[in-house]
Amino acid sequence: MQQTIGIITIGQTPRTDMIPAIRTFFPKGTDIIEKGVLDDRSDEEIRELEPEPGQTTLISRLQSGASTTMAKEKILPIIQSLITELNQAKVSLIILACTGKFPLFTSRIPIIYPDFLLNHVVKGTLREGLLGVILPLPEQAESIIYKWKEVDFIAVPAACSPYSFQEENLINAVKQLDQYPVKAILLDCMGYTQEMKSLAQAHTAKPVILSRNVIYGVSGEIL
Repeated sequence: MQQTIGIITIGQTPRTDMIPAIRTFFPKGTDIIEKGVLDDRSDEEIRELEPEPGQTTLISRLQSGASTTMAKEKILPIIQSLITELNQAKVSLIILACTGKFPLFTSRIPIIYPDFLLNHVVKGTLREGLLGVILPLPEQAESIIYKWKEVDFIAVPAACSPYSFQEENLINAVKQLDQYPVKAILLDCMGYTQEMKSLAQAHTAKPVILSRNVIYGVSGEIL
């Protein structure tokens, strides 16, 4: 039976960097409805969503391929409205395509929360200890440390954007983390790709975990 899933990105659709990869984890013929927090918003409206002091910074991709930042606190009502739209579209599953920590939203349709899923998969695999975490922006380090502390990990952060991507930056981040006795290196953003994981793995003997593969893989199992 053909099914439909909804994917909510905190950037703009279409996510040409993401959707082709996710299709390989789902049954052939699965329909995907994409919805973006920043879809149909002017440059001025997007700027209004930028973080203010004390707010949580998130980053995502625009249609142009460029990236933009936004405050998690400002986009929560927008995410809820997109979830409501997907409920009305009667999808089988909703995936929130961001590994940031979010509150529970209202939905009759099951929602995949990547932060919760990823945290507990890593917890079940590595238990506790030092975890190397590559994240898009240096200013996200504090929230990343807090997120992983909740499941008994001491996160050692290093920054490399998957959007304004440069191979040298990723290699440097991996080498920086490799100096510590971390159990694994995690690419903690849905924007990181399999190619980026392969590049990172080529420069460390430690396991490299690609967050989107964990999310897609588990989601595909329950569809």
